[in-house]
Amino acid sequence: MQMDSETRARRWSSLQNKASKLQADAVLGQAADALEDMDAKVRALPDKMRTLRAKGYRYARPLDESAAQMVHDWPDVRRQAGEALRRSRAALGNLDSEMARALAQGRRAVTQEEMDAADDMLERLEDRIARAASDVKGAFDGFGRRVAALEGRIAHLLWAAEQWAEASFDIYPDEALVDACKARWMTRDDEGPKGIFFLTDARVVMEQKEKVATKKVLFITTEKKQVQAMQFAAPIGAVEVLEATDARGGFLGLGKREMLTLRFTAATEGKRILKAVLRLLGGADNEKWAARIKQVQRGDIAQEAIESAQPQATPSENAAATPPREIPTHCPSCGALFTQSIVKGMRELRCTYCGAVVRL
Repeated sequence: MQMDSETRARRWSSLQNKASKLQADAVLGQAADALEDMDAKVRALPDKMRTLRAKGYRYARPLDESAAQMVHDWPDVRRQAGEALRRSRAALGNLDSEMARALAQGRRAVTQEEMDAADDMLERLEDRIARAASDVKGAFDGFGRRVAALEGRIAHLLWAAEQWAEASFDIYPDEALVDACKARWMTRDDEGPKGIFFLTDARVVMEQKEKVATKKVLFITTEKKQVQAMQFAAPIGAVEVLEATDARGGFLGLGKREMLTLRFTAATEGKRILKAVLRLLGGADNEKWAARIKQVQRGDIAQEAIESAQPQATPSENAAATPPREIPTHCPSCGALFTQSIVKGMRELRCTYCGAVVRL
């Protein structure tokens, strides 16, 4: 079917634009840029780890090892990807002549079928360019996924370390952060204080950290204030993971909600509670968090501590070390017998009769 002048002009212009774009794509600039971006990301990994350590984060030693390994492996991967780029560009060497034939076909076209044929020629060239770019990226895609995963983990821990530095509660001597996530303490139905849930090598802590409404007009919030305060904390040895479930919620009940239910076998700091239901937010996984809590309880987390966080005492220092304090059996105020079990992370005993607190 013959084209009218307007249709022909429109399709000829579209064909020329497509050819111009393909000519630019044929140098595989995006693939080359991706290679350079990966080069920059790998070089930045050691600096990011140094920043994390400078913030005082002492665990996740395998991250240092992974960053060093990626820096070590990258030159070979970079060389292979560079060779793939050169091969792909060479394979596209005759692209200009084929593109010229397609444009010549389009210039002569007077029917829809003839213009379609020219367009098909360019589409085949487009497929060739896409395959060539894919071959280049395929040379380092797997490595790139490893780098992205490590970047994500480091970024999360940098955020967690910043939240820890901003905490409103007192940190124990020698207490170190293990992990943190955004969470909501579900005190009633789907409501409750929202903030940061911390896991340390001594305890778990829920800190409210959010803006809350202070004034409403016709049910619309007009004023807010920032609230930041510890809600509860429990010694790590007194934490029992009761349940890690993926409840349904959100619009029409289609959203997934990461729920974590904890029970405490010793008195909690802040609000005195026996159990807490937490909704983990921001992509936190409840099963991974349950496993992480148990890892700290078993003491396995010590294997992840960096060497600078594990100083070795000399024999003379050991000899001069202060002997450990004996755990009291009776309240020094009223003489009542302490019946609570001593668990990992516990820093105080509270007399159930007179309320006196004894620091451990």
